[in-house]
Amino acid sequence: MTGEPRLSCAMSSVSQAEIDALLVDATSFAAEAAEELAQPEPPPPAPDLPPLSAGQQLARILSVRVPVIVQLARRAMPVGAIRDFSVGAIIEFEKPVEEQLDLVISNRLIGHGICVKVGENFGLRVTQICDRVQRVRSLGPG
Repeated sequence: MTGEPRLSCAMSSVSQAEIDALLVDATSFAAEAAEELAQPEPPPPAPDLPPLSAGQQLARILSVRVPVIVQLARRAMPVGAIRDFSVGAIIEFEKPVEEQLDLVISNRLIGHGICVKVGENFGLRVTQICDRVQRVRSLGPG
């Protein structure tokens, strides 16, 4: 479909220096975000809790949960057609059945994969993914 975001990223390895730089950027990003959200006069820290180290702050950032979406297809429809949906209705999409599914994080396409069965659940076998730098950037502001 035209207008759909397409993944265009080359597979590449990431050096330790690039990973370290990303971690520093993430820590800086968290610090800037905290400053923006700070109250004019923040309350003093609790006397029994020591301030968090950079490593602890980074650990908190890395433990933040974000939505992971596997998108089958997308289509715009008039509200009138949606209003007329009923049980058993079939909505047709222009995406071929054999085409891979989109892996979306924070509303940004970061990869593709194929649907697999894991026990009694669905899963996604990732077949293409953008590099770490692009994945970390997809978590930041638009």
